[in-house]
Amino acid sequence: MYCNDFGGAVKLIGWASRRGNKAAVMVCPAFISGSSQLSSVNDVFNAILVSGDATGDVVFYGKGAGKLPTASAVVSDIIIAAKMNDNSKSLYWEDSQGEFVVDYKDLENKFYVRLICSDKTKALETAEKMWGTLHILHREGELTEEAAFITERIEERRFEQDCLNLSEFAEIKGKIRVLDY
Repeated sequence: MYCNDFGGAVKLIGWASRRGNKAAVMVCPAFISGSSQLSSVNDVFNAILVSGDATGDVVFYGKGAGKLPTASAVVSDIIIAAKMNDNSKSLYWEDSQGEFVVDYKDLENKFYVRLICSDKTKALETAEKMWGTLHILHREGELTEEAAFITERIEERRFEQDCLNLSEFAEIKGKIRVLDY
């Protein structure tokens, strides 16, 4: 796998960050560097990493619910919701007042991209012109027409648009965010 060459792991990540008076939030699968404490969280364990100005990174780690406790909680929530008559506001969605969440397409990330190329040289040259210096990745059994790399930081909206420019030379087989913060 290419994530072995990257030196990390793919994890489902939920994150939030303050951006002025707005919040940037996202839940997505992402490459996480092996130097991050989150990369070693496995099985039924969950972790929360909080970055503070004074404390640096602090990690809270422990067992997640697991399949039986989760199933029990879901059934319990359904029963409670069914028994409720219109007296619980928390059961209903309401429109928020004002814009307080940043559009994820305005956020910058690094991206992992895997291509099958009709012209590998041209595809990599085009990718480098669009996204700057590429961190080329390799794996055991890699096909000669295959290429994988990590981009520099780029705005998500631009990245998605630029991906269309590669279609002349390559088919994108995979893309995923690379979180380094």
